[in-house]
Amino acid sequence: MRFSPPSRSQGFTLIEIVVSIFIVTLVLGMATLSFRSMQDEGRLKTEGVAVKLAARKLMRQAVENNRSYSMTLAPYFFAVGPTYSQAAFEGSMLGMDPEEAMKQIRGERHQLDEGIQLWVRRWNEPLFRQPRVPFERWVFEPGGICEPLSLRLTYGDATLSMTFNPLTAHVEDESLIIPE
Repeated sequence: MRFSPPSRSQGFTLIEIVVSIFIVTLVLGMATLSFRSMQDEGRLKTEGVAVKLAARKLMRQAVENNRSYSMTLAPYFFAVGPTYSQAAFEGSMLGMDPEEAMKQIRGERHQLDEGIQLWVRRWNEPLFRQPRVPFERWVFEPGGICEPLSLRLTYGDATLSMTFNPLTAHVEDESLIIPE
């Protein structure tokens, strides 16, 4: 009976270990980027749902109560409630610091998640812009109509754009862009 000498390949070479570590690092890096994109998408969609629900609620309240309701828009929040006369609203804010004026806005206030900003594009405007300081209103009339409006939520480079139907206050066009 013959015995063969033990072979020399009883472990991994340094090159094999380095290549394996590189591949694992590459896969983990791609998974991390994918996870961050999913988090960004989730944050934008959550805030988008809040805006859509508020718009539908205001339209329903305006029709049911036969009274105008409005959504007050600001870069980092929105507020919903009955519409007060524009002159009284503006007069109460004259001479106020913009930050102080934002604190005085009436209605149920919804603060957007940290890092998310709200942008507005009215019917005749070509580009999205931030709401005018200290406020900008979107009015829902008792006859069941509202101004045609598009809103955009941004978080970093990710954007969620929504165009609302003026007769129903439902979103008729929505696009979500999450950069890779």
